[in-house]
Amino acid sequence: MTEEIIQESNQVGFLDLIKNMLSARTLPHIVMIGILSFVLLLLVDTQENFVSFGFIALSISYAIIAAISNNNTMQKLITLPEDNTGSKLFIRLMMSFRITIVPILLASVIVGLLWYGLGGNDNEWVSPMLASLFIVWSIAQAASFRTGMVEWLSNGLGDAKLHTYKEKISTASQFIVVQSFAFAIIWIGQAVSDAESLSAQDALMGGIAFLLISTLLQVFTLWISKTERENLGVEKGMAAFSFKWMIIAQLFITWHAFSVYRRTWMNPSEISTLIEEGILMATTVVFAVWSLTTYTVRDGKRLISENASLPLGISFGYAYAGSVAMLTGTFDSLREVMIFGHILTICAMILLIRPTLRASRISKDILHKAKNIDITTEPNEDDSENEESTEEVNKDWQENEKVDWENKTGIESETEWDSEEDIEVVD
Repeated sequence: MTEEIIQESNQVGFLDLIKNMLSARTLPHIVMIGILSFVLLLLVDTQENFVSFGFIALSISYAIIAAISNNNTMQKLITLPEDNTGSKLFIRLMMSFRITIVPILLASVIVGLLWYGLGGNDNEWVSPMLASLFIVWSIAQAASFRTGMVEWLSNGLGDAKLHTYKEKISTASQFIVVQSFAFAIIWIGQAVSDAESLSAQDALMGGIAFLLISTLLQVFTLWISKTERENLGVEKGMAAFSFKWMIIAQLFITWHAFSVYRRTWMNPSEISTLIEEGILMATTVVFAVWSLTTYTVRDGKRLISENASLPLGISFGYAYAGSVAMLTGTFDSLREVMIFGHILTICAMILLIRPTLRASRISKDILHKAKNIDITTEPNEDDSENEESTEEVNKDWQENEKVDWENKTGIESETEWDSEEDIEVVD
């Protein structure tokens, strides 16, 4: 295998991907998505269809750019040069936004085509369709988070070693970690909502309902995954993977359960809600891009390169922001829709826990077998000995007994032979 093939099959590091997406040379794209999303959100009450077409067009525009991002000309158009210190800071800052001109112009053309092609203000299905994508994103949060975490945790797996699985200790450890996290976030959440400090006892009494919910969710999660965790526990590397994955998955579930609880029984501010949803959106986008990048690199088909990671992430971001924006105009209550989205994410993650554990064990077994397969074509000594013994048996079969043609005591006695006189000689 050549060095080029080996490099191409390497996975893209998660931190490297984030560093690439937050590079100063492409930062104006990140700033622009915030500006345009805010402006379009202000227009959603009066220009709902136009806003829908705008978000869709921006998403399509960056998806097209992602598809051709490896082109040198395109890279120069959407990326700042490395040396950009020739003028004052404010002028450099303003000039840096020139790299967003191409995607915005392309989005403008797409908006025009969609507007006149799909009926403009008379269209009745674009806005609800974009709003319904929030449901897809809610499920995608669990799927992308799962894929990203599995790839990260799998990198630390070592060679297979026997391991004595202690189910009670593992379960108790998971319970302590997750419920400590649940208590911490409900304590902080109550303090932020009440704008005052709380003692641990007050936080416990005020958040007892949430702690009960988180306990029930964790008990159910541990119960449905009991068999898979026991099967993985016999091997040291997979036992460690199982423990870490269960902890991370349960923390993820607990966080979304807290979001549901906070929107139902607490009074969160709009700013805190916006920050939380923004973090969830960014996390979902980054994990989705990393999942696609890792998957294609592993297959040796660099379809999602590092150059395409940022425009692809921005494309997802506009689609996500558009779906949330449309909820404010399409549905009467945004709070109930957000709650429903978090519940969907929780259900999706619970359903993914067992298949993840099973798939990880199968992948580990296949990898272990692949490492130990001898693909050399040289014959081994056993094969040579078998061939020699076969030849000896055949030789013995032919030479063990000599045929007595004179006495004809065997099978030859039943055979009639022509005499020499009866044989006709042909000249």
